Amino acid sequence: MKKIVVLFLLVLAGSLGAIAQKLSYSAVKNRDLIYVLNNIEKTTSYANDRDLHIRVYNVADPTGSAHVQGDDEITNSLYIAVSEYDESPEQHVYRLSSVYNPKFVNWVKSAAGAKLVINYGPDNKRRTATITISLRKLVIN
Repeated sequence: MKKIVVLFLLVLAGSLGAIAQKLSYSAVKNRDLIYVLNNIEKTTSYANDRDLHIRVYNVADPTGSAHVQGDDEITNSLYIAVSEYDESPEQHVYRLSSVYNPKFVNWVKSAAGAKLVINYGPDNKRRTATITISLRKLVIN
């Protein structure tokens, strides 16, 4: 019984140290990071069982970035984050900039890597792009 009480007290004392941790903060000064984090929206993700995890984020560009006469339409930047599965994974982020009205269509598996299919452009002139994603590069078709 004494062993159980001592063990309980040791566990309690250890957890109290973690609970008593003092939190602190600092202001982020990097303007690009502030903009991205305030405007980011996760679009989709893909994970294969073997080696890669891919996440796609959509970040709205500033008002008027679509350069449409008399309109404040915006373009978007698509950030594609690629990571290995590992304790110290190799990781890369790629940016597709000034994409007008992008929409995720689907993922296609292939021997060359995962393929992301998106539609983009004005409603009356939509285009489709297939982006083959591997750890160290993108190929856009």
